Amino acid sequence: MQEQNKKRYKKVRREDMEVPGAPLAVKVVNNQIEPALRLWKRKVKDSGHLDELKERQQYTKPAAKRRRQKQLAVRAEWVRRQRENY
Repeated sequence: MQEQNKKRYKKVRREDMEVPGAPLAVKVVNNQIEPALRLWKRKVKDSGHLDELKERQQYTKPAAKRRRQKQLAVRAEWVRRQRENY
Protein backbone atom coordinates (compact mmCIF):
# COMPACT_ATOMS: atom_id res chain seq x y z
CA MET A 1 0.00 0.00 0.00
CA GLN A 2 2.80 2.39 0.77
CA GLU A 3 4.16 1.99 -2.73
CA GLN A 4 0.84 3.15 -4.14
CA ASN A 5 0.95 6.28 -1.99
CA LYS A 6 4.48 7.19 -3.06
CA LYS A 7 4.84 10.06 -5.47
CA ARG A 8 6.26 9.13 -8.84
CA TYR A 9 8.88 11.56 -10.08
CA LYS A 10 10.07 11.69 -13.63
CA LYS A 11 13.71 10.81 -14.20
CA VAL A 12 16.00 13.74 -13.45
CA ARG A 13 18.02 14.87 -16.44
CA ARG A 14 21.50 16.35 -16.28
CA GLU A 15 20.25 19.65 -17.71
CA ASP A 16 17.85 19.99 -14.77
CA MET A 17 20.72 19.72 -12.28
CA GLU A 18 23.12 22.13 -14.00
CA VAL A 19 23.70 25.52 -12.37
CA PRO A 20 24.54 28.18 -14.97
CA GLY A 21 27.71 30.11 -14.23
CA ALA A 22 28.95 27.66 -11.60
CA PRO A 23 31.02 24.88 -13.18
CA LEU A 24 31.14 22.59 -10.12
CA ALA A 25 27.72 23.34 -8.64
CA VAL A 26 24.83 20.89 -8.89
CA LYS A 27 21.18 21.46 -8.03
CA VAL A 28 19.16 18.74 -6.24
CA VAL A 29 15.84 18.22 -8.02
CA ASN A 30 12.80 16.54 -6.40
CA ASN A 31 14.86 15.59 -3.33
CA GLN A 32 16.77 13.08 -5.44
CA ILE A 33 20.25 13.45 -4.06
CA GLU A 34 21.81 10.31 -5.58
CA PRO A 35 21.87 11.50 -9.21
CA ALA A 36 22.99 14.97 -8.10
CA LEU A 37 25.83 13.49 -6.07
CA ARG A 38 26.83 11.23 -8.97
CA LEU A 39 26.95 14.23 -11.33
CA TRP A 40 28.91 16.33 -8.82
CA LYS A 41 31.50 13.57 -8.36
CA ARG A 42 31.90 13.26 -12.12
CA LYS A 43 32.32 17.04 -12.50
CA VAL A 44 34.97 17.17 -9.77
CA LYS A 45 36.82 14.21 -11.27
CA ASP A 46 36.74 15.66 -14.79
CA SER A 47 37.89 19.08 -13.60
CA GLY A 48 41.06 17.61 -12.08
CA HIS A 49 40.68 19.36 -8.72
CA LEU A 50 41.18 16.18 -6.68
CA ASP A 51 44.27 15.20 -8.67
CA GLU A 52 45.77 18.64 -8.06
CA LEU A 53 45.03 18.45 -4.33
CA LYS A 54 46.63 15.01 -4.06
CA GLU A 55 49.65 16.27 -5.98
CA ARG A 56 50.06 19.29 -3.69
CA GLN A 57 50.00 17.25 -0.49
CA GLN A 58 53.75 17.03 -0.65
CA TYR A 59 56.43 18.83 -2.63
CA THR A 60 57.77 17.13 -5.75
CA LYS A 61 61.13 18.23 -7.08
CA PRO A 62 61.20 19.48 -10.67
CA ALA A 63 63.57 16.67 -11.67
CA ALA A 64 61.16 14.10 -10.25
CA LYS A 65 58.30 15.71 -12.21
CA ARG A 66 60.30 15.51 -15.42
CA ARG A 67 61.25 11.89 -14.68
CA ARG A 68 57.59 10.99 -14.10
CA GLN A 69 56.54 12.73 -17.33
CA LYS A 70 59.18 10.84 -19.28
CA GLN A 71 58.10 7.51 -17.75
CA LEU A 72 54.49 8.21 -18.72
CA ALA A 73 55.54 9.14 -22.27
CA VAL A 74 57.58 5.93 -22.62
CA ARG A 75 54.66 3.86 -21.35
CA ALA A 76 52.21 5.59 -23.71
CA GLU A 77 54.53 4.98 -26.65
CA TRP A 78 54.89 1.30 -25.69
CA VAL A 79 51.12 0.88 -25.46
CA ARG A 80 50.65 2.60 -28.82
CA ARG A 81 53.16 0.26 -30.47
CA GLN A 82 51.54 -2.79 -28.88
CA ARG A 83 48.16 -1.77 -30.31
CA GLU A 84 49.76 -1.11 -33.67
CA ASN A 85 51.04 -4.69 -33.86
CA TYR A 86 47.56 -6.19 -33.51
